[in-house]
Amino acid sequence: MTQSKIKELKQSLNNEFQLIHELCLYVLSASQRTELIRATLSTLHAFLSWIPLGYIFESPLLETLLNFFPMPSYRNLTLQCLTEVVALNFGDFYNAQYVKMYTIFMKLLQTMIPLNTNIPEAYAIGSSEEQAFIQNLALFFTSFYKSHIRVLETPGENIAALLMGVEYLTKISYVDDTEVFKVCLDFWNSFVLELFEAHHNLDNPAVTANMMGLQILILACGFILNKQMPLLPGMVDGLGSQLMQRRQLYAEPMSKLRMLMISRMAKPKEVLIVEDENGNIVRETMKDNDVLVQYKIMRETLIFRELQMATNNFSSKYLVG
Repeated sequence: MTQSKIKELKQSLNNEFQLIHELCLYVLSASQRTELIRATLSTLHAFLSWIPLGYIFESPLLETLLNFFPMPSYRNLTLQCLTEVVALNFGDFYNAQYVKMYTIFMKLLQTMIPLNTNIPEAYAIGSSEEQAFIQNLALFFTSFYKSHIRVLETPGENIAALLMGVEYLTKISYVDDTEVFKVCLDFWNSFVLELFEAHHNLDNPAVTANMMGLQILILACGFILNKQMPLLPGMVDGLGSQLMQRRQLYAEPMSKLRMLMISRMAKPKEVLIVEDENGNIVRETMKDNDVLVQYKIMRETLIFRELQMATNNFSSKYLVG
């Protein structure tokens, strides 16, 4: 099927989705039949990634899904639907709805899985349905944070809910399941890179880079000459505060991430020394496999985490201290 035909069919269904939307909401609000509700949630899951956003954010749909979330029979399907919603990113127009949804979600999750729960242990002894729930939680958190973490970083109760969610994700990262860990690792890697780059890309990257380089040069000259060199006007309050803002917010999660990467570090590349047909001792090249790819990602995450913390410590000591 050609892309144009797919687009045409989607547009046609889009135009008629109001009836589907009304039917789904009616079933979810009025039916008591478990299988019918599960079928309706599965239908919504298939549509949510591309239907008009008004059907999601300007209707009772999200509230209805959150009402079903604590129910064991529907929580996995509901969580899959919510994950489709949080993976959407069309600007800032619906930020308030995302914040509200996340806050309610975290309150419900605490009643289902208290934060002090040993999630890796619970996963190991849990049923397949319970294990699927943990897997879906990993997808929900990573999808939300990749697209909308910034809207939760504003001062207020959002911060507490954000850090609580990051703590849940850290615990989930210890689950002894390769696929679950891959999902978590993919987020941690991109998150640490983004945090590191955030310290080097402020409002005006070119000016910031030049000013930072000049400031470090002045400080270095001071060390060499054993003299106190003057800081550039405006650098302390402007650059320093921006460099420190997100570091302070994520200081504890980053510390825990370091322990996670060390404790779960994958096996590095093996070095095999063999004798070839001519009697020469040579190094045999091994092909990359999943474990080696995972090792490289974990190593990169850990390196950038350490670089980020080193940069923050330098900024704290010499630019703002």
